[in-house]
Amino acid sequence: MILPSKLQFKTPAKINLGLHIHKKREDGFHELETLFQMVAWFDEIVVEGAPEKVELFCDAPGIPNDENNLVIKAARLLQNNFPGKCGGAKIKLKKNIPSGAGLGGGSGNAAGALLALNILWNLKLPRSELVAMASDLGSDVPFFLMSPCAIGKGKGEILQPIENPIIFYTLMVYPGFPISTSWVYSNLKLKLTKTKNNISISKNFLMRSEFAQLGATLQNDLEPIVIKRYPEILEIKNELLNLGSEGTLMSGSGSTVFGIFENPETAKKALARFTGKKYRVFLAKSITRFSEFFPEEMISAF
Repeated sequence: MILPSKLQFKTPAKINLGLHIHKKREDGFHELETLFQMVAWFDEIVVEGAPEKVELFCDAPGIPNDENNLVIKAARLLQNNFPGKCGGAKIKLKKNIPSGAGLGGGSGNAAGALLALNILWNLKLPRSELVAMASDLGSDVPFFLMSPCAIGKGKGEILQPIENPIIFYTLMVYPGFPISTSWVYSNLKLKLTKTKNNISISKNFLMRSEFAQLGATLQNDLEPIVIKRYPEILEIKNELLNLGSEGTLMSGSGSTVFGIFENPETAKKALARFTGKKYRVFLAKSITRFSEFFPEEMISAF
């Protein structure tokens, strides 16, 4: 097999169709359960082989291009685990997904980099090993190598893929400011979170295309903390509901709020109402296949 010298691909955003926090773990992380769904809002990446150095070039101001970026961390992880087998790389990253928005843009970038470098450096690691390594980079990273829709447990890295997810539409509203995940979790009061866990219920409604019922079950235990400090989150949720969304939720630890729509025309009308305001908005359909963003040579490496 002739190895490619360059790979060009996209990495998607994700939303959390529910996030339930169970408890704080002894390692300092939180035990949680969430319903992940990839959506068609993409960053764009080109990875080329290079003799020695790994270099990252990003078009977005404020995004680090050093060891603080998950893409570089992904490359270092492979280099440290397989010394002598890895070369260099020149990585170009075009950021479209906002950073610090609860959409997993950086995690998706890292997952894509792991897979691409595995191919370019001819490491021949199976997907199961890449997924296991990905958990060292962050709790959301394994999801982007596993399935377009999945339930995540543990820190989010214990994944149960959901086969044949359905297509729906998501209007994502980024209010213009990032939120620190560490700040949100440090302010979490577990005794104040709801004890009812709707994740499995939400999954069943999703698979049956019962969007009104799905919308009614959407719950994020981190949302009240963020709304208390950033009331704009609640204002956006209310406006999305008024514009016909079947349900709204803050994704992850924020700050993006999304509304789910079964009808694309209703979603487009809602998009038009938000366009031109101070927010950044994006309408995307749910992703059902890796072929929607990875080229064949990357999918075949699975």
